[in-house]
Amino acid sequence: MPNDEQPRGFDGLHPGDTVRALMPFFVIAGLGWVFLFTELFRLDAPGWVYFVLVTLALGVSGARMVRLEALRPGDPGLLVTRTREVGPVGELMIAGFGAFLLWAGLFEVILSGSTEVWGGVPSDKSISLAEVVLATVMFALPGFFMVYWRPMFVVDLNAKAIRRYPFGRALGRARSFAGSELRVFSEGYWITNTRHRPGVMIRGKVGKHTFELELVHGNLGEAYVAERVAWWARALDARVATEAEGA
Repeated sequence: MPNDEQPRGFDGLHPGDTVRALMPFFVIAGLGWVFLFTELFRLDAPGWVYFVLVTLALGVSGARMVRLEALRPGDPGLLVTRTREVGPVGELMIAGFGAFLLWAGLFEVILSGSTEVWGGVPSDKSISLAEVVLATVMFALPGFFMVYWRPMFVVDLNAKAIRRYPFGRALGRARSFAGSELRVFSEGYWITNTRHRPGVMIRGKVGKHTFELELVHGNLGEAYVAERVAWWARALDARVATEAEGA
């Protein structure tokens, strides 16, 4: 499959991922304000190293999230679909709280290479390695997953192939599947915890992984849904799933 990270233009923004892509920059701003613009902390040599590395990692990941996840690809033959769609309000709560946790954990990491200043007097107390490890496990790690963990699939109709990104396209590490490994099926689509059924969802399945291909709105009948399922199967050299395979 061709490299789907190459720029092919874009067609609008994905609202949820746009909100999420801002979070690394908010973490950078929060860390920068605390360590550079207040008089409470003085960055020592290790602290500067940690601060620069953390800032670079967050900045690069945030830029990749904007380019590869927030911007919808303009190539009509390239479909980016998510295991679960999350809107801007949902991302503001999930990724927003995750960014706070990430900030708290990284703050402790940078603090381990810095000196606290109380009333203009440097403190002789320092954070212990155990405290840094605890902050990383309790705050930074959960925050990382809340901000970055968004499994995605890229369906390339031209190459008739699928790439699965366990953490999303921004962090890479994709696994490729040939279109012949894909099974296409449909099922009723319901709004969670409601009786509202907006339509039928056409899904793809490779191995144990399922993702959304198309939402057929309304009640257009089984014949039309079957036609759309068959179209996706032909377009990707896949086959229509049996009832057991779609379960």
